Amino acid sequence: MAPYLYLLPALVALGLFVYYPLLKTLVMSVYDWNLVGSRREFVGLRNFLALLDPALVDLLVRSGLYMLLALAGNFLLPIGLALLTLQVGEREAGLYQSLLFAPTVVAVSIGTLIWLWFYLPAGGLFNGLLGGLGFPGPSWLNDPATALPAVSMVANWKFLGFHYLIALAGLRAIPGECVQAARVDGASGLLLLRHIVIPLFAPSALFLFLSTLIHSLEYAFIPIEVLTVGGPFGRTSNLMYAVYEDAFKFFRAGSAAARSVLLIVLFAALIVWQFRLLDRRLRYEN
Repeated sequence: MAPYLYLLPALVALGLFVYYPLLKTLVMSVYDWNLVGSRREFVGLRNFLALLDPALVDLLVRSGLYMLLALAGNFLLPIGLALLTLQVGEREAGLYQSLLFAPTVVAVSIGTLIWLWFYLPAGGLFNGLLGGLGFPGPSWLNDPATALPAVSMVANWKFLGFHYLIALAGLRAIPGECVQAARVDGASGLLLLRHIVIPLFAPSALFLFLSTLIHSLEYAFIPIEVLTVGGPFGRTSNLMYAVYEDAFKFFRAGSAAARSVLLIVLFAALIVWQFRLLDRRLRYEN
């Protein structure tokens, strides 16, 4: 009985803040409710069936684009910067870590407002630099072709330092004896990277990869709200932001709950994939 008493605080917290909200969301998804009134109408699966339209496909495509851009900015780039950091001295490495981690401690809303000035069509930093070089600057946040990458860049900039430190810690955890032994055997450059560094770095890389995928939509939420409010023409929205709009802008609680259930299912699939990868590909020694 005593072990269960030790687990009780954690189980109560999980029940109150995880499983109860999930259950309430599932129940809410089968009702038509405006979030503020007392009248609720049971509609069954109508909220889910209403999601099956081209708008959902567009949301899923844009959500996928956010994930791909997040992988480029918060997975590949941090690993590349971490590899470069290992090639410099300790003093320079400390300076690079401080500079790259600095955006992480800046409030997301404040950092996004700074980037809003960068993106201004007239008087903004980017268009000012392009104008100085003789190139016309685009309307970054109002052009459907550039709005989504511009928003994603802000999210990647904010969390780049955190992912960089994870990558750097994973690379530094590689046993130096393995690298030295490979060098003695004649391995160097790409050969050393491919056959020694990458396999030993795989557990950290897998964690970083899946963490980036799972959090990519969450990271972009505040930049979307501050910079574009989902525009232009919904081109910067994604599935998570659509849940917020349905619930708190259009007061369609049932539709928002149905989108939330869909989002939960998609992330649950990612988590199952994560456990399968960890079980099949990674082996740890005690």
